[in-house]
Amino acid sequence: MKGHAHCPHCHGRGVLLDPDPLSPARPCTCVKEGHSEDLGIPARYQAATLESFWEWWKLQHPREAILHQLDTARPLLEHEATPELAAKLDLILFKCTDKATGGWKDLKPAQEPEGYRALFTWTKRDRDAVDLWWLDGPPGSGRSTLAAAVLKAYSDRTGEGGKFVSVRAFSQELKDVYYDTRSFTNRDFQSERDRMEPLLRAPFLVLDDLDRMDSDIRVVRAFAQLLDHRYAEERPTLVTAGRWVTGLQSLGVDSFPLLRLDDPNLLRRLGLARRVVLRPMLERLLDAMGG
Repeated sequence: MKGHAHCPHCHGRGVLLDPDPLSPARPCTCVKEGHSEDLGIPARYQAATLESFWEWWKLQHPREAILHQLDTARPLLEHEATPELAAKLDLILFKCTDKATGGWKDLKPAQEPEGYRALFTWTKRDRDAVDLWWLDGPPGSGRSTLAAAVLKAYSDRTGEGGKFVSVRAFSQELKDVYYDTRSFTNRDFQSERDRMEPLLRAPFLVLDDLDRMDSDIRVVRAFAQLLDHRYAEERPTLVTAGRWVTGLQSLGVDSFPLLRLDDPNLLRRLGLARRVVLRPMLERLLDAMGG
């Protein structure tokens, strides 16, 4: 039985020793905190790790495709492009080039999602304090899988646990507490605060599919208050969605119910989130340059 290395109670032993030598040792709570089921991770994603996600990602974006994109990218540097795009492309090509032969060596800078390395480093070592991460990408891009892997890795490193929440499912849970929409699933008559409390105090929270939030104004206000509270308490939150914040705003209230609140401060904070785009970095640059 192995506990979390940073647990202040058992210091990684996984058991608590009683001062009374006649009393048996007992398991430390940190042994259970990191389990996928205790984190609320759905069964489909419970086996996810950062390592398995990367192996899956390489299969979705194979070496041959990346090599073709690199060969396509070189001539584009000679064409007109914005200085920002040209600088990013030049940096990727530089990192991927074998200095001795001039061929391609390390494909990871071109293959990995934009922002992925920063997220990986934060999850494993927490060098920079980040309150909010935003993962976006098309259906099937691995958003939920990566979010689950990050939550598990964070929990293993810190020993603090966390919570994985489907925004769509939790929206219905919130609606079940309101008198006019209450269903038989809320037989214990829990209040909105009862439902929200675990999310408010979770050391790390994943809000999966934020763009599938229910449009009921009470649900929208509850999620806004949740984000406000976690921001004020500096508790890290990871959000997944099909699009980036500005892309959702452009679709209007029907696709992004948080717009109903007309809260510029909340939207500004969301727009300042550290973004991870689940498309290969080089592929995105080539699309932006028309390559």
